[in-house]
Amino acid sequence: MKQRSTFIVSESHGTLPENFSLNKDSFIIKALPPSAVREDRVTFGIHELPTEIRGALGSCREVHLKLTSGDIYESIDPYSSRTPAGLHMFLSPEQGTSPDSICQLLEKVFGVNGCQDFKSSFIEIPGGYQFYSPLRSASTFVRYLQNHLSERDTVRRSEAQSLENAEYIDVTYDGIAQTLVLSSVHSPNHSKWDGSSITKAKTSGVELGVLGNIAPMEEEGLTLAGFIAELGESDDFEPTMFSFASRHHRSESTFSLATALPTGLHPRLKLSIHGPVKPPSSYDNECTLNAYFTLPVTLFIDKYQLSSDNQQLLDSLNIKRVKAISGETDLEAPVWTREKWGSRVLVEVDTKKGENGIELELPLHLRYLEPQYNDTTRKVDFAWPSVFWACRSEQWKKMAVSPFDRLHLGWEDLFPERVMYYHLSPTPHERSEGTWGSIDVPVLGLENAKMIKIGTVAAVGLGFLWVLFKIFLAKLGSIREKELKKE
Repeated sequence: MKQRSTFIVSESHGTLPENFSLNKDSFIIKALPPSAVREDRVTFGIHELPTEIRGALGSCREVHLKLTSGDIYESIDPYSSRTPAGLHMFLSPEQGTSPDSICQLLEKVFGVNGCQDFKSSFIEIPGGYQFYSPLRSASTFVRYLQNHLSERDTVRRSEAQSLENAEYIDVTYDGIAQTLVLSSVHSPNHSKWDGSSITKAKTSGVELGVLGNIAPMEEEGLTLAGFIAELGESDDFEPTMFSFASRHHRSESTFSLATALPTGLHPRLKLSIHGPVKPPSSYDNECTLNAYFTLPVTLFIDKYQLSSDNQQLLDSLNIKRVKAISGETDLEAPVWTREKWGSRVLVEVDTKKGENGIELELPLHLRYLEPQYNDTTRKVDFAWPSVFWACRSEQWKKMAVSPFDRLHLGWEDLFPERVMYYHLSPTPHERSEGTWGSIDVPVLGLENAKMIKIGTVAAVGLGFLWVLFKIFLAKLGSIREKELKKE
């Protein structure tokens, strides 16, 4: 097992060695700017994992799992990439195999509901399969980890507990390398690092880095400077500075999401872009502004309504085009007939109408939900989208060597390889809980079902009798007309 802890600060004075203390087995933080972002990354060999995890991963070539809290926080490069809140899993099975136990593993390890089995619950995407769950907490995952740790291993148990406060958690399994990497990122939401420490466990050391962003040497790259050390090996901090091409960058613009009222059976999401609506790269004509949605099965868009054949409607919504839709797109099926988790949608924003802000409207449709007693509404939760500029890159081949590179965010297969991304940060909205949205939608109250059934039968019966009456009148009129002609 290998462990790496990295702190990224935006102020250069935050990397001064006198703000830290390095001992043989511990690293103590005396002072660190509130803006510091911390990443912890642990690499396991396959033999170090519990038997049930090894069994589930044995039929997979690669697995990528992203769990995002939905909290609103300010990002710092190189940790600027974002995914919609909730749990995302992308996997590629070994040829000729089916990871049938993956849903049971998700339920046990993360507390996921709604994953029945691999074939019925995952949607197919280019190069693999995808599953999504609107999971809001890592508490089940933390309990699972702690159940596999000794009571005496206080260091590891404390590290596991800290995952509950992470902004996002990534788990990546590589079947060729036979390794699993668990990484977590904690945002600069308050000065929680002062006085804290990192301690070397008995079984492994810890690589450390405190780095600050300085002026990049290239437009598409990042440059970091500070110091590194390794607990148990380094006697002092080692100064370092390095540059690398980066796939992900932070945008200065922000966005928010609201629901147009009233919602009814056709909710409308309003995506507002705040700040300059212009490409961040010098390749202005080769950048697009995009919004990536993961919609639960209860909500869907009508791909025929938003097709390029209906350009006048798209223009009125500030949608340049809907680039991709996959998953549950049946227009008529009620929710209880659907097995898959929902659908993913990539929309390109039309930026011609706004320079300092723009609003996009995405019309949705609601599937018929199961009737329920004592209530005629139900709350449907959904995650805000990821919003980003996608720009052609000249350095795309060098991006894979970045020590902070992050892949499989859900939309990369919808873009060519020669692309880098500038991510917009979400900003709070008065009716939202972080980057989670919700709407109250109408459902049938079972206590009224009998009356509605009787009313429906009566209406159909009356309608049938009315049709028969009209046919009778028409027939009678025809007979009278014939009689008049004979006279």
